[in-house]
Amino acid sequence: MNSAYSRLKQLYLGFIPIYPLGYIMVHGFRGDQVWSKIYVNRSSIEPSEQLKELVEQEIDKMTNLKKAKFHVSLTDDMQPKVYGGLFLTNGAELQFPLRLSLDDVETTRRCGANLEVDLGLSKYRRKVEVNSDAGDELISRLMLSDSAKRFCVQRELQIANSGEFFCAPIFAWFTISSIGYGIFNGIANFGGPWLAVFSAVGFTLAGFRQFSRSFEGYKMRKADEQTVKLGEEYLLGAIDYLKSSMKLNRLIRQVLGEEGEKQITKSGDSLVDPIPISTRIREIRKISRNLSKNSEDS
Repeated sequence: MNSAYSRLKQLYLGFIPIYPLGYIMVHGFRGDQVWSKIYVNRSSIEPSEQLKELVEQEIDKMTNLKKAKFHVSLTDDMQPKVYGGLFLTNGAELQFPLRLSLDDVETTRRCGANLEVDLGLSKYRRKVEVNSDAGDELISRLMLSDSAKRFCVQRELQIANSGEFFCAPIFAWFTISSIGYGIFNGIANFGGPWLAVFSAVGFTLAGFRQFSRSFEGYKMRKADEQTVKLGEEYLLGAIDYLKSSMKLNRLIRQVLGEEGEKQITKSGDSLVDPIPISTRIREIRKISRNLSKNSEDS
């Protein structure tokens, strides 16, 4: 037992740094490295010059930022993503949905003969012809106002400039996996090393999965709050952006049929999101009321 215990203990200890190393690689190495092709996933369409200029304008508004290195790209997903951080040597990659790069209907039509919609999984993907009633409706719902784009861009910049958002997953993993190590030692005494290692790994993965979903919800709420507090334009842009997203989701639900009904509610909330869009709208309106009340009191 001592031999098996030692081997499996080393196996679990070797398992602990896998996630932090992978996290640093995915967020820190997104250039031309050969291995980066495994995990770097970008849209084949280049972001528009207008979107790049908008990012520059929003960065200039950040008072707590001296100099930042960043790269703007597009994603085929409906949600924007941030990799790295503005405070890191390698900078941050800001991935925005294609709709932020669309300035007019004609630009949208030139992006391709067909548009594809999905729920983040290739098996749900459906092609929609641009020159069709469904295509026309999809194009109109993809378009965003300038204030909605500003909100989305500034929100991602707030995330990219947060050391808390960047470091929390690594600290959480080490905390949960350390508890898992204690579970391993405890179970090994009476259940054997094999049961112990499976229990420890299972606990670590399940615990971190639960943390990740809760943390994504917390990050979403806090980024929304930080952004709308910057001014009336961002508040209006937030409501516009989220309402537009719900409207687009309702069309995607219709286009995808049965699969869409399983993943998107009739109101347009995506069941994949950690926080429903309708909840985010209510919370933003609550923030607006509190800001108005505080302004009146002062």
